Amino acid sequence: MNGRIPKNKNNNYSKESILERLEFIRSQTGLPLENIGNYTVDPELVKGNIENPIGFAQTPIGIVGPVTINGDHANGKFYVPMSTLEGAMTISYNRGCRLISKVGGARVMVLKDAIQRAPVFILADVGKAREFIHFIQTNLDTFKQETMKVTQHGRLVQCECYAVGKSVYTRFEFFTGDAMGMNMITQATANIVAAILRQFPVEDYYLESNMGVDKKPSYINMLHGRGKTVTAEVVIPRHYVNRYLGTTPERIFKLFRYGHMGCTLAGVHGGNLQFANGIAAVFLACGQDMANVAESSTGAGLVEVTDQGDLYYSITLPSLIVATVGGGTALPTQRECLEILGCFGEGNARKLAEIIAAVVLAGELSLAGAICHGDWVSSHEKYGRNKPE
Repeated sequence: MNGRIPKNKNNNYSKESILERLEFIRSQTGLPLENIGNYTVDPELVKGNIENPIGFAQTPIGIVGPVTINGDHANGKFYVPMSTLEGAMTISYNRGCRLISKVGGARVMVLKDAIQRAPVFILADVGKAREFIHFIQTNLDTFKQETMKVTQHGRLVQCECYAVGKSVYTRFEFFTGDAMGMNMITQATANIVAAILRQFPVEDYYLESNMGVDKKPSYINMLHGRGKTVTAEVVIPRHYVNRYLGTTPERIFKLFRYGHMGCTLAGVHGGNLQFANGIAAVFLACGQDMANVAESSTGAGLVEVTDQGDLYYSITLPSLIVATVGGGTALPTQRECLEILGCFGEGNARKLAEIIAAVVLAGELSLAGAICHGDWVSSHEKYGRNKPE
């Protein structure tokens, strides 16, 4: 053995090629690896999703709901698949979903739909940097034409410029339809940069400056949004808060107030109880890019006690990155989960975003109730004790 992972130049995704690699890892580790190589999915389907496959990870999928959603794109009752290894989580989200349904549903809407790529350009001096910003802003139509050479589904919306000395950071903002679209907009941005270099003297540039903030939490995405900016709200009558959450609107509001201060002291982007839990579980079930949980789970809640003494609860996800075409969405189990939601294929990305926002809201309500009522620990003891012997 030369220590090099086996590859098949003719077909690296055949069952024989996968088994060869798995046998290689067995020989290297001395482990039997009895489960990784047991799968029902045709491995040919994962071309373009992964390299050097040795098998499939299999995680359990639970179902919660129904959750009633009164959205611009998602309207009705939905049963939501969630994939997780955290005991007590799905039953908690299920409680929140059913509570939302009992009061007539959550109002949900997408506020913005755009994603960014952010090249940085280094100019000769600050004067040239100022000229460059003017050049960018007056040539957007040309850049939009360059985008159209790459894709008929995406389009350039605008470009924001930020100068630091003789450097200019540009945030090109694109609409990408139902695809997540990063490969699409990276190629489009490369075309735009080539057009810029043909027309304006630039000392140097980098195609991504880190100001696009892909797969990282950031304040700029909290304010300007990335992907789908979506919000969900619900009013829970006082007697439902008492009956189903075992607490009062005032106590949940107090938890929110002190929790918000805790987030401030800790330097948290936004403030929430567990946005990442629900987002990650739906992402995993529905074939989304799991690394996008980092930015997608950045967001904030807003809690009030109404004049009538009821509980108002809303959540906002400024940078929810979802897709219903491309990536892992067409793989067999992922496609079936999207089909459960009625979200597979074109025309459904905003619908999926609204469903996820409603589920996130359900999770916040249920966890807030558990913390205030005092059954948070006992619930995990009852449902989350999958401990090895």
